[in-house]
Amino acid sequence: MAILSVHHWDDEQEAGVRELRRAARGPVVILTYDPEVSGAMWLMADYFPEVAALDRRIFPSPECLADWLGGTVRVERVPIPRDTPDWMLGAFWAHPERVLDPVARAATSGFARMPASVVARVEAAVRRDLASGAWDARHGHLRMLDTCDVGLRLVVAER
Repeated sequence: MAILSVHHWDDEQEAGVRELRRAARGPVVILTYDPEVSGAMWLMADYFPEVAALDRRIFPSPECLADWLGGTVRVERVPIPRDTPDWMLGAFWAHPERVLDPVARAATSGFARMPASVVARVEAAVRRDLASGAWDARHGHLRMLDTCDVGLRLVVAER
């Protein structure tokens, strides 16, 4: 089982996933993001394209993971509840205020991997758009949803 970690394995992603498959007696389960879907979330699309570009480089696609795993693989969408207690970056989908919270930002590798100047730019832009009402004009409908698919995926490989 690998929970939001494969993207941190750098050059050893394929070898690590193949080792999971080799060593597991049962299913291999990987929780990850589909970077094409997560890159379209308002935060990355409107404010933080640097994270979207980084994610496209470091997150293997679900199809790539399935190829490395072999066998019968299913990929399941994992919608994130609006009230999730997890502060992973995908959980910001209905909570733009979290961008303004240094504790919330520190809980995500997306913010942690960016230069301070980029983080400051994103924070200032979100703060400005929340104050002016521009964020709610564009994305306020998200606050009414119970869940949202921002690319979180469960990849399950059976032998």
